[in-house]
Amino acid sequence: MRLTREKAAENRAKVVNAALGLFQRRGFANVGVAELMGAAGLTHGGFYNHFDSKADLEAEACGLAFERALGAIGKVAAKPAGAERRAAMRLYVERYLSTRARDAAGASCPMVSFGTDVSRESREVQAKYAEGLRAYIELMARALEADAATARATIAELVGALSLARSVAREDRALSDRILESAKERILARL
Repeated sequence: MRLTREKAAENRAKVVNAALGLFQRRGFANVGVAELMGAAGLTHGGFYNHFDSKADLEAEACGLAFERALGAIGKVAAKPAGAERRAAMRLYVERYLSTRARDAAGASCPMVSFGTDVSRESREVQAKYAEGLRAYIELMARALEADAATARATIAELVGALSLARSVAREDRALSDRILESAKERILARL
Protein backbone atom coordinates (compact mmCIF):
# COMPACT_ATOMS: atom_id res chain seq x y z
CA MET A 1 0.00 0.00 0.00
CA ARG A 2 1.45 3.33 -1.05
CA LEU A 3 1.21 6.22 1.34
CA THR A 4 -0.41 9.39 0.18
CA ARG A 5 1.67 12.53 0.35
CA GLU A 6 -0.54 13.80 3.15
CA LYS A 7 -0.04 10.63 5.19
CA ALA A 8 3.72 10.70 4.52
CA ALA A 9 3.87 14.32 5.72
CA GLU A 10 1.81 13.40 8.79
CA ASN A 11 4.15 10.49 9.58
CA ARG A 12 7.21 12.70 9.14
CA ALA A 13 5.75 15.27 11.55
CA LYS A 14 5.05 12.48 14.07
CA VAL A 15 8.67 11.36 13.88
CA VAL A 16 10.03 14.91 14.26
CA ASN A 17 7.78 15.63 17.25
CA ALA A 18 8.58 12.32 18.95
CA ALA A 19 12.29 12.79 18.29
CA LEU A 20 12.24 16.33 19.64
CA GLY A 21 10.84 15.19 22.99
CA LEU A 22 13.38 12.37 23.24
CA PHE A 23 16.30 14.57 22.16
CA GLN A 24 15.35 17.26 24.67
CA ARG A 25 15.14 14.77 27.53
CA ARG A 26 18.17 12.63 26.71
CA GLY A 27 20.32 14.36 24.11
CA PHE A 28 20.91 13.54 20.46
CA ALA A 29 23.47 10.78 20.99
CA ASN A 30 21.37 8.84 23.50
CA VAL A 31 18.43 8.14 21.20
CA GLY A 32 18.50 5.53 18.46
CA VAL A 33 16.50 5.43 15.24
CA ALA A 34 14.49 2.35 16.30
CA GLU A 35 13.48 4.00 19.58
CA LEU A 36 12.40 7.27 18.04
CA MET A 37 10.44 5.54 15.29
CA GLY A 38 8.72 3.43 17.95
CA ALA A 39 7.90 6.56 19.93
CA ALA A 40 6.22 7.91 16.79
CA GLY A 41 4.26 4.66 16.40
CA LEU A 42 6.08 3.70 13.21
CA THR A 43 8.45 0.93 12.19
CA HIS A 44 12.22 1.34 12.12
CA GLY A 45 12.35 0.43 8.43
CA GLY A 46 10.43 3.52 7.37
CA PHE A 47 12.96 5.98 8.74
CA TYR A 48 14.88 6.46 5.50
CA ASN A 49 11.66 7.12 3.59
CA HIS A 50 11.48 10.36 5.54
CA PHE A 51 15.09 11.37 6.32
CA ASP A 52 18.47 11.02 4.65
CA SER A 53 20.17 10.45 8.00
CA LYS A 54 19.71 10.77 11.74
CA ALA A 55 21.58 14.09 11.49
CA ASP A 56 18.90 15.28 9.06
CA LEU A 57 16.22 14.48 11.66
CA GLU A 58 18.27 16.06 14.46
CA ALA A 59 18.55 19.30 12.49
CA GLU A 60 14.83 19.34 11.76
CA ALA A 61 13.98 18.67 15.41
CA CYS A 62 16.35 21.44 16.50
CA GLY A 63 14.65 23.79 14.05
CA LEU A 64 11.23 22.86 15.42
CA ALA A 65 12.40 23.49 18.99
CA PHE A 66 13.63 26.96 18.02
CA GLU A 67 10.44 27.65 16.09
CA ARG A 68 8.48 27.07 19.29
CA ALA A 69 10.90 29.12 21.41
CA LEU A 70 10.84 31.96 18.90
CA GLY A 71 7.05 31.95 19.00
CA ALA A 72 7.08 32.56 22.75
CA ILE A 73 9.63 35.40 22.76
CA GLY A 74 8.10 36.74 19.54
CA LYS A 75 4.79 37.30 21.34
CA VAL A 76 6.62 39.47 23.87
CA ALA A 77 8.48 41.40 21.17
CA ALA A 78 5.19 42.05 19.34
CA LYS A 79 3.61 43.83 22.32
CA PRO A 80 3.44 47.63 22.14
CA ALA A 81 6.67 49.20 23.39
CA GLY A 82 6.76 50.49 26.92
CA ALA A 83 4.88 49.25 29.97
CA GLU A 84 2.90 46.55 28.15
CA ARG A 85 6.01 44.96 26.64
CA ARG A 86 7.91 45.19 29.94
CA ALA A 87 5.02 43.44 31.72
CA ALA A 88 5.03 40.68 29.10
CA MET A 89 8.80 40.35 29.45
CA ARG A 90 8.52 40.07 33.23
CA LEU A 91 6.01 37.24 32.82
CA TYR A 92 8.29 35.56 30.26
CA VAL A 93 11.25 35.66 32.69
CA GLU A 94 9.11 34.38 35.57
CA ARG A 95 7.95 31.43 33.47
CA TYR A 96 11.37 30.71 31.96
CA LEU A 97 13.03 30.60 35.38
CA SER A 98 10.25 28.70 37.14
CA THR A 99 10.52 25.34 38.85
CA ARG A 100 7.96 24.09 36.34
CA ALA A 101 10.28 24.95 33.43
CA ARG A 102 13.23 23.43 35.29
CA ASP A 103 11.36 20.17 35.78
CA ALA A 104 9.98 19.95 32.21
CA ALA A 105 13.07 18.70 30.40
CA GLY A 106 11.06 17.27 27.50
CA ALA A 107 9.47 20.61 26.64
CA SER A 108 12.37 22.91 27.18
CA CYS A 109 14.16 25.80 25.58
CA PRO A 110 16.47 24.40 22.88
CA MET A 111 19.37 26.48 24.18
CA VAL A 112 19.13 24.61 27.48
CA SER A 113 18.29 21.19 26.03
CA PHE A 114 20.86 21.20 23.25
CA GLY A 115 23.43 23.75 24.40
CA THR A 116 26.17 21.36 25.47
CA ASP A 117 25.38 18.69 22.86
CA VAL A 118 25.27 20.83 19.76
CA SER A 119 29.03 21.42 19.59
CA ARG A 120 29.49 17.65 19.11
CA GLU A 121 26.79 17.29 16.48
CA SER A 122 26.79 17.52 12.70
CA ARG A 123 27.24 20.78 10.85
CA GLU A 124 23.55 20.57 9.90
CA VAL A 125 22.53 20.63 13.55
CA GLN A 126 25.07 23.34 14.40
CA ALA A 127 23.82 25.50 11.52
CA LYS A 128 20.17 25.08 12.57
CA TYR A 129 21.06 25.91 16.18
CA ALA A 130 23.07 29.01 15.19
CA GLU A 131 20.24 30.19 12.94
CA GLY A 132 17.75 29.79 15.80
CA LEU A 133 20.03 31.52 18.29
CA ARG A 134 20.56 34.52 15.99
CA ALA A 135 16.79 34.89 15.54
CA TYR A 136 16.27 34.54 19.30
CA ILE A 137 18.82 37.27 20.02
CA GLU A 138 17.06 39.59 17.59
CA LEU A 139 13.66 38.98 19.17
CA MET A 140 15.07 39.25 22.69
CA ALA A 141 16.58 42.65 21.84
CA ARG A 142 13.15 43.82 20.69
CA ALA A 143 11.43 42.30 23.72
CA LEU A 144 13.89 44.06 26.04
CA GLU A 145 13.86 47.26 23.98
CA ALA A 146 17.65 47.00 24.14
CA ASP A 147 20.69 46.38 21.97
CA ALA A 148 21.97 42.98 20.84
CA ALA A 149 24.70 42.92 23.49
CA THR A 150 22.12 43.28 26.27
CA ALA A 151 19.99 40.60 24.62
CA ARG A 152 22.95 38.19 24.41
CA ALA A 153 23.83 38.78 28.07
CA THR A 154 20.22 38.29 29.19
CA ILE A 155 19.91 35.09 27.17
CA ALA A 156 23.16 33.81 28.66
CA GLU A 157 21.84 34.55 32.14
CA LEU A 158 18.48 32.86 31.49
CA VAL A 159 19.98 29.78 29.84
CA GLY A 160 22.82 29.51 32.33
CA ALA A 161 20.52 29.76 35.34
CA LEU A 162 18.07 27.18 34.01
CA SER A 163 20.91 24.83 33.04
CA LEU A 164 22.58 25.11 36.45
CA ALA A 165 19.28 24.72 38.28
CA ARG A 166 18.54 21.54 36.35
CA SER A 167 22.01 20.15 36.92
CA VAL A 168 21.60 20.10 40.72
CA ALA A 169 17.81 19.72 41.06
CA ARG A 170 17.88 16.05 42.08
CA GLU A 171 20.79 16.35 44.50
CA ASP A 172 20.15 19.76 46.05
CA ARG A 173 16.67 21.11 45.37
CA ALA A 174 17.20 24.14 47.63
CA LEU A 175 20.30 25.22 45.71
CA SER A 176 18.46 24.71 42.43
CA ASP A 177 15.61 26.91 43.64
CA ARG A 178 18.04 29.61 44.83
CA ILE A 179 19.76 29.67 41.43
CA LEU A 180 16.43 30.28 39.71
CA GLU A 181 15.36 32.92 42.22
CA SER A 182 18.68 34.79 42.15
CA ALA A 183 18.74 35.03 38.37
CA LYS A 184 15.06 35.93 38.23
CA GLU A 185 15.45 38.74 40.79
CA ARG A 186 18.41 40.28 38.98
CA ILE A 187 16.87 40.13 35.53
CA LEU A 188 13.52 41.48 36.73
CA ALA A 189 15.27 44.34 38.54
CA ARG A 190 16.64 45.50 35.18
CA LEU A 191 13.26 45.53 33.43
